[in-house]
Amino acid sequence: MKKLFLFVLLSLGLTAISFADGVDDWQDLDFNINKLNELNQCMSCDLRSTNFSGLNFTGANLTGANFIEANLTGTNFYGANFEGSSLYGSNFEGANLEDASFFAANLYGVILKDARLIGADFRQADLSKADLTLANLTGANLTDANLTDANLSGAKLKGAILDGAFFCNTQTPWGIDNSSCQ
Repeated sequence: MKKLFLFVLLSLGLTAISFADGVDDWQDLDFNINKLNELNQCMSCDLRSTNFSGLNFTGANLTGANFIEANLTGTNFYGANFEGSSLYGSNFEGANLEDASFFAANLYGVILKDARLIGADFRQADLSKADLTLANLTGANLTDANLTDANLSGAKLKGAILDGAFFCNTQTPWGIDNSSCQ
């Protein structure tokens, strides 16, 4: 009985220590920023709330990275890989994301206003509540993307692939699209 009590007590103590502040303590934000700057890659890194405004990360591999609430305005991510990344609430206003991959990424509430998204891959991405006002999505692949409550006012969609895209209360260049609402 004493061994069981000791085991439970130690388990609870370790759990309390490892989740004391509710963040991923095993990830050092400064280390991850330096890694991205030096190697142009940071897979599954925690980069939340960072400011990379106006920087150049052409071709960066950011698969599975966490950019929640990051400031990425005017940043060059030409050809970058954000597959499976969480970009919830990030700001990419005016960023160059041409030929970038956002396959199965979480872009809920992201700001992509006036962003260059030519040929970008948004297959199976969640773009709910995203602001894509004036974005250039020429030739972008939005197959099976969720565009619920997204704003695409003034967006350029020439040649964009919209097969299976989910439109519900979506502001598009042709008006409000509720074609996928149930």
